[in-house]
Amino acid sequence: MIRQTVTALVKDKESYYKVRKFIIMLVGFIVFIFSLFILTGGSKWFIKNIMGLKGKVLNESITILTVFLIFPLAVTLRNFMQGVAIIFRRTPLVSVATVCRVIFVLFIALIVHKLKFIPAAIIAGGIFVGAISVEGLMMFLGVKLPVGDIPNKLDRIAKNKEELGYKEITNKTIIRFFLPLVLTSFIKSLAKPIINSGLARTHNPEIALSTYAVAWGLGIIIVSPVVMFHQVPLNLIKEDNDKQKKSVLKFAIYLGLTLSVIFGTVAFSPIGYYVLKYLIGTTDKISLMSIDVLKIMSVLPLIMVIRQYYWGILMKKHMTEYISKGKVINLIALILGITFGYFLQPSNSAIIGIIGMISSELFESIYLYVISRNIT
Repeated sequence: MIRQTVTALVKDKESYYKVRKFIIMLVGFIVFIFSLFILTGGSKWFIKNIMGLKGKVLNESITILTVFLIFPLAVTLRNFMQGVAIIFRRTPLVSVATVCRVIFVLFIALIVHKLKFIPAAIIAGGIFVGAISVEGLMMFLGVKLPVGDIPNKLDRIAKNKEELGYKEITNKTIIRFFLPLVLTSFIKSLAKPIINSGLARTHNPEIALSTYAVAWGLGIIIVSPVVMFHQVPLNLIKEDNDKQKKSVLKFAIYLGLTLSVIFGTVAFSPIGYYVLKYLIGTTDKISLMSIDVLKIMSVLPLIMVIRQYYWGILMKKHMTEYISKGKVINLIALILGITFGYFLQPSNSAIIGIIGMISSELFESIYLYVISRNIT
């Protein structure tokens, strides 16, 4: 959630330095704790006794974790510079950096057979960390070279702080903004294990898990354009400008409807089956069952873009505590949705997972809508 913190709180030189200092201290603390966990043998104990790994797999896992010490630094650099790029309206750079990351991975994949002198565990961890590092470096250079002195450039942009909805940024402000987003991220990470847990209790868990994974993997490609939509109201709407809010909300609805129509076209036509069967290579049974999931999932883009819109509005007002509360409601709705789906006992058990996901997104969106209406 570093990207969101930067775009929401950085307005001028002073706020830039304060947010940067907070993030440096945060990542420093994370790396310190991570180092202690690895160097004191905590990681070995956890992997051996809790995860049950032994021998060569255990040693390789520890090696990969050691390589991952660099990961928090790389991902922090990337996310911080992405936030700065968004502030300066250089969003195409995010896509360029992502392409560079993919090119790096493809390059390593092509020459990996020549790297046999390097232990496989180091290569595995290095590819992942290296890819994020390349993306972070590209973001840094892509912003720093054309912008130059970032803090002073921010001061020039923020000529009228009152018009920009400027609020004095303190360490307390940063913490109050950031911590609810951390909780939100944590709760969000629980969704997949909860869905998998529900599907694992169905009458045919292997088929249910496989079908849901395939359908979700294809469907999320269509949904992906709305995943970062909260950055639009966060960066383009001025404080309490109802006209801009209506314009952005209207665009959000059009975007959601368009993606839902595209989704429906894929799910309800032979296109979906063709992609699953012949491009992805799933079996006939998995393909047909995945289509059922995709048909229900076709409403997801519209629901998600509305939720993303209100995320942006609340981030703009520095009211992230409501975002975390919304995610708690999301989690409760997910559990209830999966429970309801389980008792329905559908012939296609994978539908249970998407019922839970739709329920969670819908109730979170309704909550955020009500909250946003009450505070504006």
